[in-house]
Amino acid sequence: MKSIDILTIGNITEDRIFKEDNSFSSIGGPSFYASKACIKYGIKSGVISISSDELKLEDCLPDNIAFPQNRIGHTIFENHYVNNMRAQRVVNFSQSLNTCDLIYPINYALPKLIFYCPVFNEVTNEFLELFPDSIKVCNLQGWMRALDSQGNVSIKKELPDLDFSIFDAVIMSEHDVDYDNALKISESCKLVCITKGEQGSTLIVDNEIENYKTIQVVNVDETGAGDVWAITFSIFYFIFKKQIKDSAMFANTAASISIKGIGDSEIPYLDKLLNLKKW
Repeated sequence: MKSIDILTIGNITEDRIFKEDNSFSSIGGPSFYASKACIKYGIKSGVISISSDELKLEDCLPDNIAFPQNRIGHTIFENHYVNNMRAQRVVNFSQSLNTCDLIYPINYALPKLIFYCPVFNEVTNEFLELFPDSIKVCNLQGWMRALDSQGNVSIKKELPDLDFSIFDAVIMSEHDVDYDNALKISESCKLVCITKGEQGSTLIVDNEIENYKTIQVVNVDETGAGDVWAITFSIFYFIFKKQIKDSAMFANTAASISIKGIGDSEIPYLDKLLNLKKW
């Protein structure tokens, strides 16, 4: 029987990056960065995402098992960086994903891990009920976003109406969720991870708090770094069965290396990442 180690659920996007005097476009979204990392780590992965005529899922991720949901358009983000701070605007927003459009092959075993990673609330609650025996990881950022009438992205102050107890881990950025809300999530989810950029990460495990430092690099493009952290930690902890400290440190290192290049170009291969262990 064929198998998928990790199934990511969330839309790939077109990302337009504006930084200082430079601008460029790339494919993005947590599903994209997570899937590219899976390939480099030797992990079998599948992805559920919107697919359009201009941005076909099979073309974006040819080495992954694609579960395209065909729509007229796709989500386009503008990311403006000033002094390492990001302002985001949505130029075009695609429709939500639909469980009715998913056909999971009967000759495939159930995924070992589900990586829920919406870009903007497109993962409906019906997806949370699928694959009840799989490990479930929540990449929270896409549930925390709000849009104004001009498409500018802001962060909600209130937590989304999710049952966090269904997740084996909830991962978030310090820019998206304040510490009090992270502690609130930890009351129902025993593993909460907070990414903190160049400061590394903080993990709350069974109400115990631990901080992990990362390596310092030249920041070229930090788009997707949090997604690289989230999938790297998930793979090392849940799939490779590494200790939680090692999983956090490998995730810190992978995310830091990934910002040394544009888009997904510097996500490290597994052998390079393993050779960088210095703790």
